[in-house]
Amino acid sequence: MSHRPLVLLHGWNDEGSSFERLVGHLRKRLGPERIQRIAIGDYLSKDDALRFDDLQAALDRAWTARGLPRDVASVDLVVHSTGGLVIRDWLVRHFSPDKVPVKHLVMLAPANFGSPLAHMGRSMLGRITNGFFSRQAGQAVLETGANILRGLELASPFSWALAMQDRFAEGESMYAPGRILCTVLCGNTGYGGIRSLANEEGGDGTVRLATANLNCGHMKIAFREKERDAGRVTVPEVVDYRSSSGRCAFRILDGLDHSAIKLSAAESRLSRGQQETLALIERALTIEDTDFDAFCDECEAANQQLTRQPGDRRGKAGFQNTVVRVRDQFDVPVEDYLIEFYDPNRPDGGALARTIHESAIRKVHNYQADTSLRSLYIDTTRLCDAVARADTRLGMSITAEPMLDEDERTARYTPVGFRTLADEDIEDLCLDVDQLRALFQPHRTLLIEICLHRSQADNVFRLNEQ
Repeated sequence: MSHRPLVLLHGWNDEGSSFERLVGHLRKRLGPERIQRIAIGDYLSKDDALRFDDLQAALDRAWTARGLPRDVASVDLVVHSTGGLVIRDWLVRHFSPDKVPVKHLVMLAPANFGSPLAHMGRSMLGRITNGFFSRQAGQAVLETGANILRGLELASPFSWALAMQDRFAEGESMYAPGRILCTVLCGNTGYGGIRSLANEEGGDGTVRLATANLNCGHMKIAFREKERDAGRVTVPEVVDYRSSSGRCAFRILDGLDHSAIKLSAAESRLSRGQQETLALIERALTIEDTDFDAFCDECEAANQQLTRQPGDRRGKAGFQNTVVRVRDQFDVPVEDYLIEFYDPNRPDGGALARTIHESAIRKVHNYQADTSLRSLYIDTTRLCDAVARADTRLGMSITAEPMLDEDERTARYTPVGFRTLADEDIEDLCLDVDQLRALFQPHRTLLIEICLHRSQADNVFRLNEQ
């Protein structure tokens, strides 16, 4: 029988006291013989000066002050919302994958790849409604935690860099049987009342299923300039895809929103969905390494039952959070670009282009501080069904500014910039339906790194012999 301490971390604009009911439920379920010690984190989140750097450093200091163990697999954790990013940041900064002190990690509606509400929180409306009326002790009035919200914004460089450290790092994964057994639970229903204004399909009112799931993918496309008989051309030289390392359990909780998942009501008043959630939390905190893969498979099967399948009208839509980052070969961000999808067999892109851009791509968010980073919220079933109905492949073009024009006689002569890359240039990136279904998967994030070649006209620099 395990005697690991249990640590709980809350999210943005919250307090540790919100976990008191959940702690009571877990004490009753697991008993004092299993949980002999519980520590509830209580941290500031709405001071504008705070960064995730500060939170993980303060967590590490508080961990030592409370005498919590750092031995391998010596602690269990439950985190909610932003707490997921805080604990992941702390783990990668202080521990190697084989030395982590956490055994069971249960994430309740974590913002692993951000929240669609984060950029709104820095607006004046957010400062008034969240900063004034929901002030945490010790935090300034009219402050919302601007730096924390930048990390929580969709397509943030913080969440990208964190994923590259703990989901795509070389070597053994931190999240796998024998290491951390991580279970992500997230609701699929938004809020009622006035807060319903923030709801969107595929989310719980605050985070998206796609941004909560810690299983993700990474694709790298690098374009290079080559000399050919017809002159210089730009072609894809590196096209690489990989899934995140290790494995985490991910389970959709039907009918729960971002707040209800914390189970803050008395047990007699918990809904059926909340009672099922409590049972899942208990199971996730006690599961053994040998049973974890089967548990993950079970969660995936349950998710499928709640998700509309290709060619089917039943179930809720499944969305992918597709994050694109574009840079040039000098590693400088390319902030002004356009990605278009179309039918490569039709000169005008066909009806397929309209369907994709008007209904399959639900939302596009440019990261406010660096528009080279963008989040495309894509209905994966609608995308694949549209291509299947058109009986074609999906083409893609990339246009970026400045657009190279080497002809000095034209009105828009531009001696440096990017060539427009259409389907004839990137034939390998025209995808059929099977390839699309493999690449665009519901309820997950795909990071796409694109390196465009910035070209220079011949007259930009010459060496003249005398």
